[in-house]
Amino acid sequence: MAIFKTAPLTAALMSCCCAAVPAFAQETGLPAGVAAMLREAAGRDDSALDLAESLALAAFPDQGQAIAALAVRLRKDRKDAEHAVKRAAAAHLFAGWSGDAELGAALSTGNSDDKTLSVRVDLVKETVRWRHQVTAGADVQRADGENSKERFEAGYEVNFFINPRVYTAAELAWERDIFAGYRHRLTETVGAGYVILDADGRRLSVEGGPGARHVFLYDIPGEPATENEVVLRAAADFTQDLSNSAKFAQTVKSLVGAKNTTLEATSTLTARINALFSARVAVTIRHETAPPDDRKSTDTLSRATLVYTF
Repeated sequence: MAIFKTAPLTAALMSCCCAAVPAFAQETGLPAGVAAMLREAAGRDDSALDLAESLALAAFPDQGQAIAALAVRLRKDRKDAEHAVKRAAAAHLFAGWSGDAELGAALSTGNSDDKTLSVRVDLVKETVRWRHQVTAGADVQRADGENSKERFEAGYEVNFFINPRVYTAAELAWERDIFAGYRHRLTETVGAGYVILDADGRRLSVEGGPGARHVFLYDIPGEPATENEVVLRAAADFTQDLSNSAKFAQTVKSLVGAKNTTLEATSTLTARINALFSARVAVTIRHETAPPDDRKSTDTLSRATLVYTF
């Protein structure tokens, strides 16, 4: 999912928020600089507008009524613009998608010959009631002519929002990790989610529900090549705006089954370089209670990537 506002949505919000502000500022006698500051903040997000409003009120207390009225109008225009973008996205299958594409690579030569490649794409589409999320990633490491890590994953999640806080969730996930001992692992889950917090640059949501997991192992004499089990999924997603250009995110997921339980936690820190590019550092810890073929229970992956937002 895109960390920062994407260009099309930001442009729509700015266009809508800016349209009536100059005339409104003249009508109320509000200083042009104050109106411009509020207008620019409204084009970013609600927390930026809240901050701009508080600064304007502190600097011009005698204009408090006009400042508050303009902020109210900008919030309404912003909400109307967001709904317009979501309605337009619902009209076409390929319209309204935004997201991130990240790439990280490392090369070492001399006493050791190491190559590392990390690629990931996150797409999201939001309409008035629906949200679609598509993810795909690959992490490959090659040392002295042999692969030492080879992991691929892809997933699709669809949510239907009953109201702004309560939603349904259905997810399909695929994984391939040779060094973890399985050729393919498919997981299908359904359930519900709840947005606990969404204010002041912070958002926390939780979701969970039942599902099934199918593991396709490498053929081992005397052991089945496929394992199937019922699982219970639980997940939490937290984001925190550290500033206008930096964000912290933490996701925690668990799949609890009778044969194996998978726990995964990912922490990311993203710093925006400009309107299109960001730098990201991420750490993922993955734990399996019963890994196949006597593999290690815990894997840790640290990566630094360049992120393109669209």
